[in-house]
Amino acid sequence: MSLCKSHLTKYLPSYYLFPHGAFQALWNVYGARDTHWKLTYERDYIKMNDGGTLSIDWAYPSGEEMESQEVRKVVIIFPGLSGHSHKGYVKSLAKHLSQDCGYIVGVFHNRGVSQEFTSPVLPDICSSEEINTAIQHMVKKQKHENKRTYFSGIGMSMGANLMMKIAGEQGDNFALDAMVSLNNPFDIWLAINLMRGKPYEKFLAIELKNQLINKKKISKDEELVFKQMAQKFGIDFKALSKISTWRDWDEQYTKKAYRNYPTLADYYFSASSLPLISKVKRPTLVIHSKDDPIIPIECLPVNECLSNPHMIVGIVEKGGHVCYFQGVKGQKRWYPLVSGEFLDALIELRERQRVEREEAEKQLMYSGFSTNSQSV
Repeated sequence: MSLCKSHLTKYLPSYYLFPHGAFQALWNVYGARDTHWKLTYERDYIKMNDGGTLSIDWAYPSGEEMESQEVRKVVIIFPGLSGHSHKGYVKSLAKHLSQDCGYIVGVFHNRGVSQEFTSPVLPDICSSEEINTAIQHMVKKQKHENKRTYFSGIGMSMGANLMMKIAGEQGDNFALDAMVSLNNPFDIWLAINLMRGKPYEKFLAIELKNQLINKKKISKDEELVFKQMAQKFGIDFKALSKISTWRDWDEQYTKKAYRNYPTLADYYFSASSLPLISKVKRPTLVIHSKDDPIIPIECLPVNECLSNPHMIVGIVEKGGHVCYFQGVKGQKRWYPLVSGEFLDALIELRERQRVEREEAEKQLMYSGFSTNSQSV
């Protein structure tokens, strides 16, 4: 914590967005300019064994910056539902980490997100297969032969839940060295029920529908995949295209796509990271806002997180849902600064520990050599 004093404890939201998280949520959609920022990505497509496709968009620091670093820093971002690399809330984070902090930044896209469906296999938030495949691809691609490489993850909303879930499932074998969790629902069924009847429920349902189903352009190949999905799962895509609430989404999609679960509650609880918090073995910064209008603060299991010695919990009064705007014009976000500061602090700490350990080993070897010399 002593290495995170610049930003972690210093957040002051833009004054005209201060009254309620809804103001920040609206500003995120209609006022924030980071959606229009230019950021160059290089995309990797990853083929799954079932024919499905994942992708990672990479943003790199300058070549000079990468060459000058003693270690290689790599971070993968897991956006929220239907989120992708060109969303403002993702782009602001990727830009800061790559251009200001020197990280190689990857943005994960699940099946059908910002790309075509290439298989009738549907994205399943209960499954960690896709995220595990993406992480393994990252490690294989970005691990430096001659430099120590540190891998981190930043999850946002549902992406944070999926990241924490696989971290708990894999425990000490998890490939990432550190994590930042932003506005994580933890208990998805609780979050859905707290959101019912509010404007954000309709917004999220329509956003998810438009990103996955009502795409502006659908190729003949993807059209064929949708027909295969309809036949396999009995999904009526015409009816699904008209939904306007999460309850409608569950009736038209979830119940049909994941029929092996007795109830919706069973499905969503199986997808939740809450039961696995105690099994997370990596340093993790958990951030949430008391005025989050989409994932209410009641979803944050404070006691469970604090019971894990690897976790730090940061709660702010006013930040909305993965918004955290600050500055006079409300065009700066707080969490990119905090995320970079936290991950850099951990790398600095690890490097200090490595140097101390090597010095101790040298001292031990020298001590042993001196003892042997005296005995001779």
